[in-house]
Amino acid sequence: MSSVSLAAPFTIEPENNWNIINDSVMGGVTSSAISYDNKVATFSGELSLDNNGGFASTRTSLTTKVPAKATHVNIRVKGDGRQYQLRLRTNNDWDAAAYSRTFNTEPGRWLTYQFSADEFSALFRGQKVNAPELKLTNVKQIGFLLADKQPGPFSLSFKSILLDCLVLK
Repeated sequence: MSSVSLAAPFTIEPENNWNIINDSVMGGVTSSAISYDNKVATFSGELSLDNNGGFASTRTSLTTKVPAKATHVNIRVKGDGRQYQLRLRTNNDWDAAAYSRTFNTEPGRWLTYQFSADEFSALFRGQKVNAPELKLTNVKQIGFLLADKQPGPFSLSFKSILLDCLVLK
């Protein structure tokens, strides 16, 4: 038995219009930005716990349709040793529940992760909520969040995001 991967690639480009949403929306002072270099995006900044802050995030809306049988999300990331969240949203709202999956990084090392839809938990403002089972075909936004309660500089680079359908042959 072998498998074939049919994937909808999500190209990392400045035109993707990655948005920054930090704790400043509620009075915090965390700062972050996205930079691009040769098809690699880097989400970086300074996480602060001042003024009850402590999170930084970036996200973008998908511009291509997810394959009907998509079952996995694959990411290729290089971090700083901190724990991040991959966040998927099934609507275009900016303040709604997100499906979240944490992953660890190793300083300066590219890592590849594959997550199935059932590995994600529905969260709203950091709290688990009841929500429908995640179907990757419904994903409208994708992003990353840092909320590890460790103040200081951070950096997460990413060069590949695939919404993947594994077909067994």
